[in-house]
Amino acid sequence: MVCLSCRMSLKLILIVSILWMIADAARILVIIPEPSYSHQVAFRPITMELARRGHEVIIFTPIPINNSTLPNYIEVKLSFSSYKVIPNVDILRLATLGIESLMHDFYQRNEEMTESALSNPVMQQLIAPNSTEKFDLIIMEYLFFDSFLALAYRFNASLIGIASVPPTASHHYLFGNPISWAYLPDLCANLDQDMNLLDRFVNAYYNLYQILWHQYMIVPVQEKMVKKYFGNNVPPLHELISTMDLLLANSHLFLYPHPSIPGIIPIRGSRQINQNDHLPQDLKKILDDAKEGFIYFSLGSNVKGTFLSAERRDMFRKTFEKLPYKVLWKYESELPDKPNNVITRKWLPQHAVLAHPNIRLFIYQGGLQSTEETIENGVPVIGLSVLADQHYNVKQLETYGAGKKLSITNINENELRKTIFEIITNSSYKNNIIRLRDLLKDLPYNPLDNAVWWIEHVIRHKGAKHLWSNTRNMPWYKIQLWDIGLIILVLSVLIVYISVLIIRFIFRIVKRKLIWKRCPEREESREKKQQ
Repeated sequence: MVCLSCRMSLKLILIVSILWMIADAARILVIIPEPSYSHQVAFRPITMELARRGHEVIIFTPIPINNSTLPNYIEVKLSFSSYKVIPNVDILRLATLGIESLMHDFYQRNEEMTESALSNPVMQQLIAPNSTEKFDLIIMEYLFFDSFLALAYRFNASLIGIASVPPTASHHYLFGNPISWAYLPDLCANLDQDMNLLDRFVNAYYNLYQILWHQYMIVPVQEKMVKKYFGNNVPPLHELISTMDLLLANSHLFLYPHPSIPGIIPIRGSRQINQNDHLPQDLKKILDDAKEGFIYFSLGSNVKGTFLSAERRDMFRKTFEKLPYKVLWKYESELPDKPNNVITRKWLPQHAVLAHPNIRLFIYQGGLQSTEETIENGVPVIGLSVLADQHYNVKQLETYGAGKKLSITNINENELRKTIFEIITNSSYKNNIIRLRDLLKDLPYNPLDNAVWWIEHVIRHKGAKHLWSNTRNMPWYKIQLWDIGLIILVLSVLIVYISVLIIRFIFRIVKRKLIWKRCPEREESREKKQQ
């Protein structure tokens, strides 16, 4: 039997622990306005873990999870949805769009997405001038939704940005991080690390375009939102961005390594892939019986198989019907003239499919979440990237020898069939993706715990100014030493100019002396003197 003093000690320890947790708990406001599922799923593990650790989380999202097991996890549904099913979307046109069209598309949606969050009735109550609501921390999706920066000013709270993609050129620039455009390919540039001279021109163009586009297209729109919802006394956005304590970016230390300031925290791997998905029994039997193996083909949630033109669809169909493998195709409608070896489903539990022992190859569009899942399960890929960061993700796998990148606009039957057989029959692709999986898992910390630790670090210290780089507040020309370079150039020009003047002066003197020596009158005078 436990003695009375021991029981009292245990109770005291328990009470102190509970009081410590309550005292250390924070009230956190989270805004994730982008309605793409891939953006939402990247952040959910972090916000849910914060709630499990006792923090009160209020999250504005267009895709709530409605998890009743988290009592201190309050979701407010945003009404805006930019990804409506449009039957006549031209997927080939999407794949050929340059960065200008991609940025223009986001610009058209940017104001509406921001308005959806700030005009929400619950948000209006929170930010009303007479509101007494308090928050310790603001976590905002930092993908050009700059007006949300004003929330940290309104509540006098610490501020963390979070991105579902690796840092963009604008992220690097605004945080004073080195822009390594000589060897770090831009997220949208469709390049890899081995860039020739022309590639570096293209890469520099993509980086500069994004920085200038953000400054002169997005910021004015977002400034207007700030004035509308927060009044005229809020500092300008270029001052508010300098108050952001951390940026949590969905990148990894080992993929395209580059220098980074301490204030940018890589969180790739923090998403806990759902391994509880199960295959429907009928599908499981089909895949179990596929002794030669099967291929999984999916273009993701935003780019649907039904967006393919009839010509492209038939190209895939004809290629698949000549293969000795089963092909599982996520196709959202009835597939005309479906071959006997092709199985279609409108929706599939992707992790369960990729985890099946008979899978040989994943043909996909290059989405980041799908990339993480295929690495997790060690499945080599053929990437048919369409837009945004999909090119970047597939290029990374190709760099590590874990797959091949093909053009969805130009691929033909012979090239696709040849690539399929190459990847399936050449064991190096399978071995390389398993090696990449083991590499990305070999970290001194759990990525989710690390992300949450840094968030709580900001809460504990009421900010993270100690992690800020002084380059954040320096103009670009000072960071790149252009001012010193200009001074050196000017001095060099002056030295050369003065040197030329001195040489010309000396030359004139010498020339005059030579002329004077050779003067005829002087020669005659010399002869007379000799006589």
